[in-house]
Amino acid sequence: MFASSLLGIQDIPQKALRRILARRSASPRGSALRQRAIVAACRIPRVRSAASKALITYYATATAPRPRPLSMVGDYASWVSLTDRSYSSRHLPPAPDNVTLPPESTVDALFERTEFAPSTDTSVTFMFFAQWFTDSFLRTDRSDFRKNTSNHGIDFCQIYGLNETKTRMLRAGVGGRLKSQLIDGAEFPQFLFCPRESADPAEPLVIKPEFEGLHDPDFLARIQQVSPAERHHATFAVGLEYGNSTVGHATFNIVFLREHNRIAAELAAAYPDWDDERLFQTTRNVMIVLLLELVIEEYIKHIGAFEFPLTIPDFMADEAAWNRPGWIPIEFDLLYRWHSMVPDTFELGAARLGPRDILDNNPLIIEHGVAELITAWSGQRAGRFGLHNTPLFLNRRLVADLPSVTEATTRLARKARLRPYNDYREDFGLPRLTDFAQLTADRRLQATLAEMYGSIDELEWYVGIWAEDYPAENMMGELMMVMVGYDAFTQALTNPLLSRQVFTEETFSPVGWRIIHETEMRRDAGILQQIVGRNADGPVRARFRC
Repeated sequence: MFASSLLGIQDIPQKALRRILARRSASPRGSALRQRAIVAACRIPRVRSAASKALITYYATATAPRPRPLSMVGDYASWVSLTDRSYSSRHLPPAPDNVTLPPESTVDALFERTEFAPSTDTSVTFMFFAQWFTDSFLRTDRSDFRKNTSNHGIDFCQIYGLNETKTRMLRAGVGGRLKSQLIDGAEFPQFLFCPRESADPAEPLVIKPEFEGLHDPDFLARIQQVSPAERHHATFAVGLEYGNSTVGHATFNIVFLREHNRIAAELAAAYPDWDDERLFQTTRNVMIVLLLELVIEEYIKHIGAFEFPLTIPDFMADEAAWNRPGWIPIEFDLLYRWHSMVPDTFELGAARLGPRDILDNNPLIIEHGVAELITAWSGQRAGRFGLHNTPLFLNRRLVADLPSVTEATTRLARKARLRPYNDYREDFGLPRLTDFAQLTADRRLQATLAEMYGSIDELEWYVGIWAEDYPAENMMGELMMVMVGYDAFTQALTNPLLSRQVFTEETFSPVGWRIIHETEMRRDAGILQQIVGRNADGPVRARFRC
C-alpha cells in the first residue's frame, strides 16, 4: 500500500511534497519507522525512480530557471550579463549601496568555535570529499571577485585540468592513461617539481618542464606558505592549484587517477585497435558519469533528510524547463563555505593530527596510504552545521598578511551586495520569517542577532542560513537545503553526458557501459566504497555516514 501510494508521488503538488517527505512524527520512534518505510519502499526500482523524480522536481523548480537577467558584471541586464560566463551568476539583484550592516569583525565572531559541536552522522570523509568536489567549480577569480574561473559544470577538472592544454600535460600519451608513478608499488600522480639538488628545504623548487604552465607558480607559492617547506617536494601534478592543499584533496585525486588508469587498462585490453586518444576520451566519459552517480545517489542523498534514497531518473532533464547550461551563482559559491564541518583534530590510529598536519602533506599520504586515511576519516564525525562552530585556524589568520577563511568569506558576501535572508526565502518559495524566534530557539543568539540587525528583514543572508535551526535527521537549515538542492540538481543533471542522445552504450563502449551500471548503490556497499575499494592499497571503509 505504501509503495503504491509513492508510485503516484509525482502527482502531488510540489509545495506539499517537501512537507510530506520532511515531516517529523510526534515521536522519534514514529519518525524512524516512517523513514524506514520510505527507504524500504524505494528499494522497488519504479518507486525509487518516481520518488526521486518528484523530489528533484521540487528542488529544481524552487525558483525561476536559468538564465537570470543579472550576473556579477553589473546592476542591470545586458548582453554581457546574459552570455559571459566568466562572471558568476546571481540569484537576486544586488542590495542597495546604502545598506547599513554590522561591522565585519562582529559577523566573523558569530562563526568562531566556542566548543566543538559534532554532526549527527556525517563523517570527515564527507567533509574532505565536499571540499575536493566543490573546489572544481567554485573558483572565485582572485583578481576579480565577480568572476568564476571554472567551466561551471562537473567535468572532473580536479584530475584533467581546466582546458585541453592542461589536460595534455597530465596525459601519459599511451593507453589512454594519465601520468603516474609507483612509490613502493602504489600508484600516485607524478611530482610537479624537479628533485632538489640538495637536502636543504629552503632551496627553491622548479616546476618540471613538462608541467610548465599547468599552474601559476606565484599562486602555488601563496597556497603553500601556510605549510612547512620540507613537504613541498612531494607536490603532485594534478588538475587544480588547490589539488595538494589538504590531505583530502590529494587523497581523492589519487583515488580517481587510479580509477581512470584502471578503466583505461580495461578498455585497452578489450579494444586493442583503439588509439590513445579514443581510449582516453572514452575513459573520461565513463569517469564523469561515475562521479555524477556518486554525487547524486550518495553525496546529495547524504545531505538530504534521513538519506532519502535518490537515483538518477533516465533523461529527466531532457524535457525540463530547468534544463539550461550550467552557470554557478555567487550565492552557491558562498553557501558552500562549510567550514563548521572541520574538526579541531583529525584521528589517525592513536594519533591526533592538528590543522597544520593536514595542509599540503603528501608525505603523510605516501607513508600511510589511501586505505588507512579514508578508513580513519570514515570513523570520525565532522562538525555540525551552524554558527559558533568554525575552528580557530579558519577563523583567525595563519599568515599576518592573509585574511582568515572567515574574513575572506564575509568580505566576499559584502562585496557581492547580497539581498537579505528573507528575500532569498521568498525567492525560493519559503515563507518570510517575522521574528528571530522563528529562525532559532537559541534565545542568546536571538538577542545577539536582534541587537546586530534590529529586524529579521535586515538579517544578512549569509548569517541567516547558518543561524537556522534544523531537526537532527537533517544536515542543514531549510533555506540552505533548498538552495543547495536547486543548484546541485540543475547543475548535475544537465550534464551533456546524461542526455538521451549521448547516454548510450556507443558513447561509453560496452565495457564502459558495464562499469557504469555495475557501479551502483548497493545495500552492502555504496558507490564511494566501490570506487575507493578497487583503488585502495588495503582493506578500506569509505563512507559519508559515520
